[in-house]
Amino acid sequence: MTLPPPDGWPPPQQPSQPFDHGQPYGPPGHPPQPPPPGWPQSTPPPKQGGGLKWLLIGVAVLLVIGITIGATLLFTRGVGGSTTAAPGGASDIASANDTGPVSVITTEPTCNAFVSINNSLADIQANGWGEQRSTLGMRQDWTPDQLAQVESVKKATQNAADQMIPLARQTPNRVVARLYEQFIAYGRAYANSIDNYVPADNGLASANVNASSALVGICNAITYGSAARPVALDPAEPPSGTGDPVNVSNPERFITKKDAACTSFQQLSDKFDVDAAEWQRMDSSTPSSQWTPDQRATQLAALPAMSAWADGMEKAGRDSGNPTLEDLAATAAVYLRAYVSAGDNYTGTDSWLSYVSIKLNQVVLGACRAASG
Repeated sequence: MTLPPPDGWPPPQQPSQPFDHGQPYGPPGHPPQPPPPGWPQSTPPPKQGGGLKWLLIGVAVLLVIGITIGATLLFTRGVGGSTTAAPGGASDIASANDTGPVSVITTEPTCNAFVSINNSLADIQANGWGEQRSTLGMRQDWTPDQLAQVESVKKATQNAADQMIPLARQTPNRVVARLYEQFIAYGRAYANSIDNYVPADNGLASANVNASSALVGICNAITYGSAARPVALDPAEPPSGTGDPVNVSNPERFITKKDAACTSFQQLSDKFDVDAAEWQRMDSSTPSSQWTPDQRATQLAALPAMSAWADGMEKAGRDSGNPTLEDLAATAAVYLRAYVSAGDNYTGTDSWLSYVSIKLNQVVLGACRAASG
């Protein structure tokens, strides 16, 4: 990886599409390496190990630095899932009445505030943190520089988690509230793990980072118009349960024990990784009007694998008996189906739809890796 200049990399302009399609999960022991900050936006980063291994904080950092969302977006839709409420009532929880089926989110009024918080966190994490945290050993083996960086990120993550609490109350979209809650829960859990850190705690950071990345994707899908494209798609089925009210000031991690759902998500992820390997190597910025015959064949051949992955994730979520997991799985499924629906009318910004699905899947996998048992 190229080292940054002494005065740091200049913030890149926000791309109109993610750097790459990404892949749902890298093999244990081989964490993805982010492209360096300031990577030219017209050139996708190099592929690593035959696939796209840019999954963790570096991608999130690069995607959020310099984001600008236009005027404040107005709430016009509700998404499905469980009721979210503060103890003693739901009067200050905007998503409390959002109990219907999930669908692609087309408006989100908290995007501006979220981006501002996330940009500040990204500034702290930008200097090689993605690579650093994915290779940390036991705390007693850290160098003074590693300890200093970890402590800096710890404080920034704690502050960002606190600043997300009002957004979790303000969003009218239940799935967005879920993501804020899990960003808070896993960010705090990771910060609390530092004093007795072991490498397995990287799963906590992964869930935290990918929750923010999924929010980036949701906001950018709205901003660049791809969220409005799948108008003919049906929403997911209604949720199977509403779950207990959540204290958004102190939310709990949604997965604390590895179970059948974790196994299912891992198996589905691994299968998609194999079935869509050629698609993952495509440049996602190329619109369908510029595809070569081989690119068109690769894209079309991957669509059945995406549909199967969407169906599998949704079923695994519904079978889990976990309302938050069910919501995230169903949302990942509808965004992936929205991507599939673009078909021969694909544009580069449609890649934000698949990006949301991939990041939601990674939230689940990170949470599973951090869980006991």
